[in-house]
Amino acid sequence: MLHTVVSYFRMVIPFLYLIGSWRFGDWRNWKKYYPTALYIICVDFFISLLMYDYPLWTFHGALLIPNHTVADFIISLTVFTQITLIYLSNYPYHSRWYKQVFYIALWVIFEVIFESVFMFAKLITYDHGWNFWWSVLVWVFMFIGLRLHQTKPLLAWLLCFVGVAFLILYFHIPITKYR
Repeated sequence: MLHTVVSYFRMVIPFLYLIGSWRFGDWRNWKKYYPTALYIICVDFFISLLMYDYPLWTFHGALLIPNHTVADFIISLTVFTQITLIYLSNYPYHSRWYKQVFYIALWVIFEVIFESVFMFAKLITYDHGWNFWWSVLVWVFMFIGLRLHQTKPLLAWLLCFVGVAFLILYFHIPITKYR
């Protein structure tokens, strides 16, 4: 029952983010956020390609979505772009550091709640040593990275590649499958 309800809910999520971005996003200045939206899409696509034959997490059971790769691309193109717009449109740029940390923490908690619902409904599973807590850490780095990309894009890319190198080494992701 929970699996079916959450599976239907998963189909609605992109529309909820679209409505949220329409309501809370700064669409007048969308060009300001466009490079960072492309950044998160590129990072997600790169990770998807890297882990195609060695997934650390897999999406399951989504209605009308044939496989994990398609689900991941839909999430990247719809959900991550809307998250970027809403998150950066409302980021407390000129507030004290602790308000910025609180803002980031709220977003992380929000996304972790979504993921935990999917995990308990068995719509996402973890493999090859990955677990829920690694996902929490990725959400933290994602929101910090989105903000960092706005101000220092080269540093954001550098840290992203360092993070990917860590994933490859720590989780033994085979990158030389075809010799």
